[in-house]
Amino acid sequence: MPLQLPVVSPNPAITFLALLFGAIWTLANFYAFYPLVQSGVEVLVERLRGPPADPEGDPDPLSDGGRPTVDVLLAAYDEADVIEQAITSVLDAEYPDTHRTLTVLLEPGDDPTRAVVDRLRESYAFDVLTVPASYPGDPNKPRALNYGFEHTDGDIVGVVDAEDIVADGLLEEVATAVMGGADFAQGRLDMANEDDGWLNLLFRAEYGYWYNVVTPAFARVDYPIPMAGTTCFFRRSVLETASKKRLAQRGDPWTDDEWAWIDAHGLAGVRPWDPRNVTEDFELGLFLWELDYDFTYLDSVTTEESPPTLAGWLDQRTRWKKGKVYTLLDRREHPPADRRDRAHVYWQSLLPHLGPLNVAGLVVLFLIANLATYRPSTLVGAVLSLGGAFAVVTSVLFAVGYWTASDAPLPTRLRRALLSTVTLPLYWFVQWGADIRALVRVYGGDLQWEHTEHFGRGAIDADGHDPDALGRRTGRLTLPRYQRLLALAGVLVVAGILRVFVLGGWSLWTDEIYSVAVRGALPVADLLVLPNDPHPPLYYLLLHWWMDAFGTGRVAVRSLSVLAGVGATAGVYLLGTELFDDRTGLLAAALVAVSAFHVHFSRVARMYAIFTMLTALSWYYYARLRDGTRTSAVGYVLASTLLVYTHVYGLFVVLAQHAYTALSEVDGGIGRRRWVRVSAALGLLSAPWAALLGLRVVAIVTGTGGANIEWIPEPSSVLLTQTAISFVGFPDFYPLTAGTVGLYVLAAVVLFVYVGQLLASVVRVGPDGLTLEDPSSVGQLAALLFVPTLVPIIVSLVVPIYVPRYAAPASVAFVVLAARGLRNVPVRRVRAGLLAVVLVSSLVFIGVYYTADSAEPWAQVAGTITANADTDDVVVHQPGNMGGYERQYYDDAEFATATLSQAGRLGVDDLQYLRDLSTRHGTVYLVQYYGSRDAAVRYLDACHDGSNSNRLGVITVREYSRDTGCPDPAAFLDGGQAAS
Repeated sequence: MPLQLPVVSPNPAITFLALLFGAIWTLANFYAFYPLVQSGVEVLVERLRGPPADPEGDPDPLSDGGRPTVDVLLAAYDEADVIEQAITSVLDAEYPDTHRTLTVLLEPGDDPTRAVVDRLRESYAFDVLTVPASYPGDPNKPRALNYGFEHTDGDIVGVVDAEDIVADGLLEEVATAVMGGADFAQGRLDMANEDDGWLNLLFRAEYGYWYNVVTPAFARVDYPIPMAGTTCFFRRSVLETASKKRLAQRGDPWTDDEWAWIDAHGLAGVRPWDPRNVTEDFELGLFLWELDYDFTYLDSVTTEESPPTLAGWLDQRTRWKKGKVYTLLDRREHPPADRRDRAHVYWQSLLPHLGPLNVAGLVVLFLIANLATYRPSTLVGAVLSLGGAFAVVTSVLFAVGYWTASDAPLPTRLRRALLSTVTLPLYWFVQWGADIRALVRVYGGDLQWEHTEHFGRGAIDADGHDPDALGRRTGRLTLPRYQRLLALAGVLVVAGILRVFVLGGWSLWTDEIYSVAVRGALPVADLLVLPNDPHPPLYYLLLHWWMDAFGTGRVAVRSLSVLAGVGATAGVYLLGTELFDDRTGLLAAALVAVSAFHVHFSRVARMYAIFTMLTALSWYYYARLRDGTRTSAVGYVLASTLLVYTHVYGLFVVLAQHAYTALSEVDGGIGRRRWVRVSAALGLLSAPWAALLGLRVVAIVTGTGGANIEWIPEPSSVLLTQTAISFVGFPDFYPLTAGTVGLYVLAAVVLFVYVGQLLASVVRVGPDGLTLEDPSSVGQLAALLFVPTLVPIIVSLVVPIYVPRYAAPASVAFVVLAARGLRNVPVRRVRAGLLAVVLVSSLVFIGVYYTADSAEPWAQVAGTITANADTDDVVVHQPGNMGGYERQYYDDAEFATATLSQAGRLGVDDLQYLRDLSTRHGTVYLVQYYGSRDAAVRYLDACHDGSNSNRLGVITVREYSRDTGCPDPAAFLDGGQAAS
């Protein structure tokens, strides 16, 4: 019967996710709460000090009659139902008509809104502009504001939305603030329709939290202010400067024809608002803070109306999220010069996504942990407790925000404040949905304006959108940055899912348990040097520390390889992008993500996933050595050193680099001196392991000892065939047994497809006939493909050293070349068909892989024994070095254990030892690894009157009870002689 193991605590996957989500959530809250604490302390100190010495305060800047002129821009589209209240509230506000201008900006074809505006012009004096369809850019709010700005001349320019009701004293307060020295100002906002439902209630609480709690604190401590799209006002000169600075920093997207239109219409082309950003207000606030302009937060409150339906809310929130993703990616392409500015701008752009994502992640994690009866460690408990405390504080502050904003009767306000606190996590979940929706649309190049019932305007024509507006295009970067990152993230998520699925489903097998129970369990000093192990110590050292942190359960010890496997997927993407282009890199990463070969070795407690990852990174930095930067040199030396200390075949990767460099790269590419320097640094750092390896090689060749490589097969063409079908995903990897005739046929077909793709990676078919692919890139990958496979095969003619899994570095070159070949197929339908064959077959192989049986079910062996053995019994393991394997699963058992030499080395003393065990114990269990009816079995048969035998894979468990007396052991050995 299979052994039902207790849940290991801590569980590494849950621990890692808990620490990740908890840490991000904690950092996000530290950023948001630090200004609140600092501001609160400053306010307290000011109150303790009392009022200033001059009770009259500063003189009123408007007292001498020198009022500035204020131009208010109101952009509208499909707002016939609400625009009247916005126009009348602006024109009825307290401010001299001679110093105030309202300009309503309409879009062509919006007849219902224009009819309302024309009717109002019969009673009110304001300007109306129709933004011409030929004005450059996609139709959206920032484009309309830029056009309107060119038709105003006020000292102060402000923005109000079409559904707003502004406060009577707003313009007076704005003028006072600007005349008092402020460069730009933001008024408070309030969503007043809380009676429309739960979403509207939480929306009002959110606005109250943000505009009554957070933003005042941000303003006090000089944090960037992500401005709202309404009730914001600027000195005219500030907007003009912002336009010049942005264009100088990020380039001008307008063409000569568009500039000709601008000149023909007497415009200057000033664009204070980024017309490509659907949260132009958010970006402008950060940009003005970056330019070191002075900000003032106003007391006047503008009343807005939140969307009454979930669909409208999602549209609005999706637009906000899209714009903030755009801002982040855009500023990554064009970063602020100052490090502090970069940190603030990046963090502010990330902050709207971190809250919903992490709360959702933590809730899901909580459910999983409870289902798994997970018991968190002290560290995890502390991190989650701190994150939980922040969540509680945020919930309370939301209630405070709602309380300060709402004018509902006291009982209603109390009830709704409590409701907003309790249901805030659910609100965050809905925000998470909008976040995912926004990310999907950004990835698809959709930056159009989401039109809701009260926000935004018409949708952007997708055909008119420039998909390459984000990011700098180079020969290798053919996709916008956000598409590359989101596509890579999707590939990595798939890779992670395939690698963690039923991660603990199979028993640890021989090599894994050796990693855990032998090498990885040693003290660090002994772990570094183990003469009988051919492998370097880096993986075992990492595993040693990993087990200290996460335990020794199956999922725990394999999780290190899972992380490395996902890292290997990312490394292959980097290499493919560096040698060819980002599409090739993404395709290569996808092939690795779904490859049963890479999935398997990312799920075993061995070094192969780390080996693959470091191979990709080492070659990535090798390919970048031509750029002459210190980063590439340091990256190459570091990655290659770690590679050499991970697997002995790392030396063949370095040999491949040297071979290719010697043939083609020294003078025309890397440069001789640079290559000598990085090679010397790598050699110096690798010298300790190289010296030890040299001693082992000498011992093996001379037959005086060395590493245990006796199990490695003789070289043959079969090994190369096995390597090839492994690279295409044939799912028969020891100890799993999944090889069938049908799978071999499928593997042969897929291998044929891959060979075709490899050929296409060298020769392209184009309009000009056959052309060669970039010889440098293909040549590098050819060296990586053949040196770690053919050279060990040749060496194996003297001393066998080659097994297919050792050729994992060559698989990196294999998938990148295959991806490039697929990209070079000229016919789109053929390309799609080949990709479908590769992906579908990969999924078939993985499906078979997950259902395969293990030849070494040590957990089942231990479960069988544990279910039947008593404290008076003994378990004998043969050969003795296998004794630690199933003991991994019953360390707490009370029965005795013993070991026995393998069949060919049994002597009289061994059989006498068995006789003693049979005499002293009730039942003897003999556990044989690849066992047979050797002398030990025959002798135990003679000592007992009966036995039960149970074969589990390559392991046989024999049960002997009722000792009847043992004969002379010498007669049971071959020739009657004791073997030494």
